[in-house]
Amino acid sequence: MFRHSHYPSSPWRAVFAAVVGAAVLPAHATTHVVDPITDLIREYSKEGRSAEYIESVSDQGYQRYVLSRLDFPYASEVVTPLADADAPTRRVLDSVSTVEHPINQRDLHKMKVWDLGFTKARMGYDIHWLPDGLDHPGGANAMKAGIEPDIYDRAFGLVGPGYPAIAGTYASAAQVLRAKLASTPRPRWKDLGLREDVIDHFVHAKDATTLSDFDLHYLIQFLDGEMATWDVGHRSAYGMRELPVVFRVGRAAAAYRERAGYSTNPCLDAYRYDPANAGMGGLDRRPLCFRDAIDRAVRTWYVRQLNDELTVARSLAQTGGDMVARMAVPLRSSRQGWIGITRPAAVEVAAHKEVIEAKVANTLLTAGDLSYRDASEATRRAMRLTCKDEL
Repeated sequence: MFRHSHYPSSPWRAVFAAVVGAAVLPAHATTHVVDPITDLIREYSKEGRSAEYIESVSDQGYQRYVLSRLDFPYASEVVTPLADADAPTRRVLDSVSTVEHPINQRDLHKMKVWDLGFTKARMGYDIHWLPDGLDHPGGANAMKAGIEPDIYDRAFGLVGPGYPAIAGTYASAAQVLRAKLASTPRPRWKDLGLREDVIDHFVHAKDATTLSDFDLHYLIQFLDGEMATWDVGHRSAYGMRELPVVFRVGRAAAAYRERAGYSTNPCLDAYRYDPANAGMGGLDRRPLCFRDAIDRAVRTWYVRQLNDELTVARSLAQTGGDMVARMAVPLRSSRQGWIGITRPAAVEVAAHKEVIEAKVANTLLTAGDLSYRDASEATRRAMRLTCKDEL
């Protein structure tokens, strides 16, 4: 039985709008940040057991624990029995619970399932309403990515329908920058390198020529910085628990792909994939039914789609200064959430549990909440993923 735990608001109980533009918090949402992975590792470290906790299950092992089928894009979440909460878990539950929003072990488990990318974007199940501006194909994915309509439309206007991964990456970068500006006191913007002018240039850009190369590089470098850390538990612009940035880019790209339409629809309806027409991942290059696919599968599609688009954009650069070619340049050096030196397989595994735990370990080491030995071992464990070593 695994001791790993949770998520604050189940997506199927999630956000409803009381009036247009006014979101009601999900049933078990909290008004403060809850980060189960970081909190649990910190508490286990107090007992000298952080390495034991981190190494108790691999990414694949955790998938087997929470999903009905391993490496299947449309796998369902399994309601698994949880072991009795031990002392570190009880301390986490005490620290994150409030009188208004008590959090139990099942809640904590569901937060973790959400944060690790094992949930979907089905209308009526995971997403219950769409705001004005997103009430169209792709809207559910855009909402789960937390992209606001003005940013969503501007990225599409700049890139067009043929490059969903590039559009999704820039939309995510602009949204993350907007959120960071909104949550940071203005006097600190300069010290933290937060540029309000860049987001203004982006949302008001009439075409590519009104965005400078600096704007483009800044957005992607800023997004890279956010992906390289683990900062979860905040609320999106729609009142939902934010999806981690490493998965948000995939959902945003999926929204643009759905918006472009299909010759054959991979979905049977608003929430089910069509077994006859939907892509099955791996070598199957057919489009996924993105709403029924888990975040992990959407990200895998996104990584491959982005590589394809960057290859096309390279040829565009040789025939003229196309906007897509300019926007592709900063993306070629993007690490997409990887934690160390660039390796061929690094972007593929940047969302794996081992990499996420390495990010958490580095943060806790800096804060003095984890030993150098345990933090180093977490990093080595993540690095071995790209060496095909057995964990």
